[in-house]
Amino acid sequence: MKITGVVAEYNPFHAGHEYQLKMARKLSGCDCLAVVMSGNYVQRGEPAIIDKFKRAEAAVYSGADIVIELPMPFSCQNAEMFALAAVKELKKLNIDSISFGCENDNSKLLEKIAGLQLSPKFNNYVKEEMKKGLSYPNAMSNALKFVLGNEADAVYSPNNVLSVEYIKSAMKLNLNLEYYPVRRLGMNHNDVEISGPFHSASVIRKHIIGGSYSNLKLTEKSIQMIDKFYAEHKKYNSLNNYLDFLYYKIINTPELNKIYEIREGLDNKILSQVYKHNNIDDFIMSLKSKRYTYSRLRRSLLNILLDIKADDITDIMSDRNDYVKVLSFSNTGRKAIKYAKSNGIKVINRYSDYKKYDLISENLKGFNITNRSSNIYYLPLKNRKINSEYTENAVYVDI
Repeated sequence: MKITGVVAEYNPFHAGHEYQLKMARKLSGCDCLAVVMSGNYVQRGEPAIIDKFKRAEAAVYSGADIVIELPMPFSCQNAEMFALAAVKELKKLNIDSISFGCENDNSKLLEKIAGLQLSPKFNNYVKEEMKKGLSYPNAMSNALKFVLGNEADAVYSPNNVLSVEYIKSAMKLNLNLEYYPVRRLGMNHNDVEISGPFHSASVIRKHIIGGSYSNLKLTEKSIQMIDKFYAEHKKYNSLNNYLDFLYYKIINTPELNKIYEIREGLDNKILSQVYKHNNIDDFIMSLKSKRYTYSRLRRSLLNILLDIKADDITDIMSDRNDYVKVLSFSNTGRKAIKYAKSNGIKVINRYSDYKKYDLISENLKGFNITNRSSNIYYLPLKNRKINSEYTENAVYVDI
């Protein structure tokens, strides 16, 4: 079975994602498109606007064959950690290739940059730049400019950074994969105004929260899922919903410096800004500096909210689990599940499957963090769900 992997967040699923899946299938000629998707929290450091099962179902209706979950806490960490965890999950499905959206679809150049970033000499350049007080992304950019000159422009966008990280991850895992980049059309990743054939996820989220999204480039099923979520919970989710909860967590966490990515005095800086701001963005901007980027600060605050410690990251990274959590699948996805099982992978469609495989879920740190995080996800919403990891099953889509 020829399987192409896609890493995604679908926050929410929109027409640009549908186009990417269509092109991934066309370019790769695969039998199955397998997506690993962030769960209830996403890489930019915030809760997804609607829950993971609804986003996964919308994806399967529009081209994906199976959607598995990118485990917590990796779905809301830096690009390198996010990408490595995602490719590890896709590896369990025996993928032959990866397809990704990007601004530069020169796969050979992206592979060249990925290989360069893995070299010790290049990483010494990055360390020297960081000694100047630069953040890691800026230090990386300067090092790339120094070594590659104009070719470095290939990674100066969020999607290209992730594309390189996917390739690096495959190299680290010694995977012999084909790469199928799909050039993005229309708006850039973080554009906030409507233009072009496709709309960015950022502008779509802005309009959904504002209550006006009928003219946006969303798929029919995605609109149904967005409407269904609102009908159930009376609002959409965002990090701003958690400001008071976050303040509470900050002042009641005795050792903030044990939270992942809270170091170098950032804990004291955070404490000094408690109660001084009425929204998350203002809070983050008060902490921003040359060393601490906006994105890193969002993720750091989310780690506080979810109580993700540095030790948790270490433990989970060293845990060689051999199971995948399915969120949604089609008939073709069912074949991919059988194929994974034939290769010794434990496939979790529902909570009872843990017991079937003699897995004690409460002893799995990843499961516990995911369940706790899902409980917090529903905290600011109406009709809250408790322990949903025990009760919600993978969604089968008959198409």
